[in-house]
Amino acid sequence: MAHPPLTTCGPTKAEVDLTAFRDNVKAFKNIAVDSDSRLMAVIKTNAYGHGVVPIGHAAIEAGADRLGVTTVEEGALLRENGIDVPIHILSTIMPAQATDAVTYDLTVSVSSSELAEAIHAAAVSQEKTAPVHLKLDTGLHRFGIAPEYAREFCRSCYHLSGLFWEGIYTHFSSADEGLWETTEKQFSLFMDTVLDLNECGYNFPIRHAGASTIAIERRDMHLDMIRTGVALFGYPPEVRQQGMVPLKPVMALKSRILHVRTLPPNSSVGYGGNYVTSGYEKLAIVPVGHGDGYKRALSNKGEVLVRGKRAAIAGEISLDQMIINVTHISDVQEEDEVVLIGCQGGDTISAREIAEKVDSIVDEVLASLMERVNRVYK
Repeated sequence: MAHPPLTTCGPTKAEVDLTAFRDNVKAFKNIAVDSDSRLMAVIKTNAYGHGVVPIGHAAIEAGADRLGVTTVEEGALLRENGIDVPIHILSTIMPAQATDAVTYDLTVSVSSSELAEAIHAAAVSQEKTAPVHLKLDTGLHRFGIAPEYAREFCRSCYHLSGLFWEGIYTHFSSADEGLWETTEKQFSLFMDTVLDLNECGYNFPIRHAGASTIAIERRDMHLDMIRTGVALFGYPPEVRQQGMVPLKPVMALKSRILHVRTLPPNSSVGYGGNYVTSGYEKLAIVPVGHGDGYKRALSNKGEVLVRGKRAAIAGEISLDQMIINVTHISDVQEEDEVVLIGCQGGDTISAREIAEKVDSIVDEVLASLMERVNRVYK
């Protein structure tokens, strides 16, 4: 039996400000143009929780030349939604995925002969030439060809007829941390390897090495393309970079109070009872939990905004709800707005503040937001 569509959504929502996002993209596009580089907008992991399809379209509208994801599935989804610019897979894939990658015209990162041969075979069978980028491992040691084996790899794979070696790249291990001596050594190793390959007749039109930190701080390393990720969503990777590029946070996470009650002194609250009221306390239930991607590690230490004031989380955050202490806030009522990330009144809770409280990074705070949280695009 068919049911009519839902007429309402739950109270928890992530507001995504597409104007702010476009402004951030334009800021980095200007940097790329100044450096005579291309801009890749890295929108992996569902665009860091913001929604990969609408963010993909907004990135292109704002001037991004290419998009970066980490799975074939996300690349295919973007293609199915009308995006036709180059889409890079910034992770290795399984050789069995080569056919799908070629079918959807995705630009694959290659760092093994098995994958190169699989993409070549898929491209030949589809009567295509597949663009690929060679990944060099200069010190991150995640994946990539070790520089000392780059010549040998190219001798065996560069001339495969189904491949167009459009680019070559690396990924730095310690740029965000500002370890410039390490980063400069890795950059020099990359450049020396590229030069050696060029001298052997192996040419790669697009060289790229820098993500958000390099885009912001080291224009001498921009090369032919910068890959900007989390900074596009309003947060430079490190606090020291605050203000170097004008950026606006893109996401606000909001909900509403479901229930308000007053408990007497010495009442234990939540699972495990590790929060105990010190007097008569007014507590409110908010329908947000770690099942929404809100970090359980914020139990008894996080804060939210209600009526422009901070309210502390009381007790353990459960899968679907949390309890907050609103004793000090006048006239709190059911359905009052609760801001978990964003601004209310004169105060702001940022994703960086949350990351610092749980000893994490902004990327995790944003990308952890689950699909069941409704995204509202402004």
